[in-house]
Amino acid sequence: MKILSTKILTNHQQDLLKGFDVKEVSMIDISFGEGFVLDQKIENAIFTSVNSVKSVFEVHKNKADLFNTVFCVGSKTQKLLEKHGVKVEVVASNAQELSDLLVDKIANHELNIKEVNWFCGNIRNTVLPTIMAENGVLVTEYIVYQTTLVPQKIKEDFDIILFFSPTGIISYLKKNSVVNKPVVCIGVTTATEALNSFNEVYMAEDTTVESVIQKLKEII
Repeated sequence: MKILSTKILTNHQQDLLKGFDVKEVSMIDISFGEGFVLDQKIENAIFTSVNSVKSVFEVHKNKADLFNTVFCVGSKTQKLLEKHGVKVEVVASNAQELSDLLVDKIANHELNIKEVNWFCGNIRNTVLPTIMAENGVLVTEYIVYQTTLVPQKIKEDFDIILFFSPTGIISYLKKNSVVNKPVVCIGVTTATEALNSFNEVYMAEDTTVESVIQKLKEII
């Protein structure tokens, strides 16, 4: 079975796919820029990706004690935040779920939030700021990394395609036509984007590459 991964995998992830014919082609490029240094304490912060955490703490060396209350999307985002000494108050599987959880907590007086600071990339979903604004919470965005599309023409035929972000799908389709093959996606947002073009879409149980691989093994 031939599998196309639209992301370069780690050695561990490659080991999980032993026995499969896997081609890895990155469809996006991530860059972190220079000089993003915080000079004031952040009361309420939201991180919606591992890349935002890498940028703030690993590339730009900001300190954990600058962050008071932190919310995030994804178990890997949570683990990386905790690795840098940041306690995560609320974690959700996607931005929609996180927004709904925060709104419920505000309505139930479990949280008193009027403003949140969202650390994100230049290409981002508007669900979170829209829901928060509709519920009286101001969202200040910090663009801490840049996503660039790097579409590449795929000449081989594959049995299954693995997608890890909506932008990866958009990039793929710039140079490749829609194929009548199953695709496995990392989360709700990516799966929703895939449904615009593909007929057979599967979604991983968790927002991790390992979960995508597990879902792949379940459907073959």
